[in-house]
Amino acid sequence: MNAAILQARGLSWETGGVTIVDRVDFSVARGELVGVIGPNGAGKTTLLRLMAGILMPSAGDVELEGRSVPSMDPRSRARRIAFMTQDIAQVFPFTVMEIVLMGRYPHVARLRPETPEDHERARHMLSYVGMGPLEERTFNGLSGGERQLVLFAKALAQDTDVLLLDEPSSSLDIHHEDRVFSMAQELAREGRAVAASVHNLAVAAHYCSRLVLLEKGRVAREGPPELVLRSDVLDRVYGTRTVVAPSLATGSLTVSVVPEGRQPRGTRVHLIGGAGSAVNLTRELTRRGCALSGGIAHEQDSDEKLWRSLGVPLRAVGAFARISDEEVQAASSLVEQADLTILCVFPVGVGNVGNLRLAARARRLLVLQPGPEEAPRVLLTPEARALFNEICSRAAVLPYEGILAAVQDAASG
Repeated sequence: MNAAILQARGLSWETGGVTIVDRVDFSVARGELVGVIGPNGAGKTTLLRLMAGILMPSAGDVELEGRSVPSMDPRSRARRIAFMTQDIAQVFPFTVMEIVLMGRYPHVARLRPETPEDHERARHMLSYVGMGPLEERTFNGLSGGERQLVLFAKALAQDTDVLLLDEPSSSLDIHHEDRVFSMAQELAREGRAVAASVHNLAVAAHYCSRLVLLEKGRVAREGPPELVLRSDVLDRVYGTRTVVAPSLATGSLTVSVVPEGRQPRGTRVHLIGGAGSAVNLTRELTRRGCALSGGIAHEQDSDEKLWRSLGVPLRAVGAFARISDEEVQAASSLVEQADLTILCVFPVGVGNVGNLRLAARARRLLVLQPGPEEAPRVLLTPEARALFNEICSRAAVLPYEGILAAVQDAASG
């Protein structure tokens, strides 16, 4: 990672005796798009305003390549740091072009009008964000989403090394939200340092290279999206129950909230999977409020990665490692504590036959039956075939919908 261009240490800000930002260390480097996330009132906007020099810190300092940002004069600071606010109140009927030209003020000589080059730069930025045809419209006559795009163009017109965006897509539809964050990502790739406060966690996961999660003015967690967007972290910070899973379309993480009526009802389900065979059941049973455990899984398997992202208790071995009798013994407590154990459909050979031995220890075992359009279960060794047949002789072998119905029956009493 490049060295930080903008950095804060021990940053605090309070008003009326209330601390809004509390001893925060924060940085952004060239080439980074950093997402600042957290619940309402966590201090996201205040942190960005402090980083931009708009607010003076109560404690700590912000440095721009070694220079104290609060001590810089406003014009010099505005040549290096652009701040996009959520909205600006307008008393006078400024046009869209006049609003964007305000972003050129640090580069315009005092008491001099904007040059043709300033107008050309502003027009270029309006075209970049897709608002070129509206340059003569009054800003107050625009929709909320159109205003956001104009304010984004205004920030870009400053031509700064650092770009701080306060909820840049708060009024945008999904198409324009994608456009704004794609452009922010492009600017970071071109060598700018970009930080944005983001409410949509899926957007933050998809576009941001690093996330900073704020909780009551403090940093609760920071790092790559996969280390920050974890249910065990988000549930505590946001005060709700979440499901974090990779999107099938993009591969980036998505975050869903489990409705209050689907909180865990005491039904414990252990999933024995492999090769991604437990992914769909994991997601559905989590939505239904079951308390899950998983394994024995191989590290980097799709099931293992999903279980870890959800904070599901599990037992895992190294990728391609053989599941030993000792591992089966160690995992047996998860099976024995479960109300139901579900054996998913995955190939069984020498390396993972231990999972069949684990299934045999279940108090109540359900065996998932492949659907009519799915590949049949593959048992690669005589031992695997013998163990599987023995298990099925005393287990319920059910299709996917039958498994869900059995889980529902167990939850009902």
